[in-house]
Amino acid sequence: MTTSPTRTPRPPRTHRLGRLATTAVLLLGGGAITLGAWLGGDRDLALVLAVFYVVIGVVAFVVAGGRSDVAALLRVAGDERQRSLDLRATALSALAMETFCVGGLVVDLARGGSGYPWALVCAVGGVSYAIALAVVRTRH
Repeated sequence: MTTSPTRTPRPPRTHRLGRLATTAVLLLGGGAITLGAWLGGDRDLALVLAVFYVVIGVVAFVVAGGRSDVAALLRVAGDERQRSLDLRATALSALAMETFCVGGLVVDLARGGSGYPWALVCAVGGVSYAIALAVVRTRH
């Protein structure tokens, strides 16, 4: 006796749209970076970036179809626990980037440089944090 194959239910429309949106954002952002490299004259870098972002877009689309926490967040469909994980990961990555920028600023100044563009990036990070803190505080 054979059993009929089970059909995997089709994911909800929002599930598919979230996957497509994530992939589109990656491809559009990557396309802009690739275009910048191309217009800047670095054709080899532009080709490498184009391939990289297409591969990353495909990987994100496939991963977003899964059931993991990362998949839900890539679809912008996470529950409260998953959004909390995303918020903490975002905060840690912001700290890492700001620490890197401060380090770059210090090294550049120690070498006799002007600190530009490191100081600008550090300022954007600090000011955006202060504004975000004020906005979040008034909403709670």
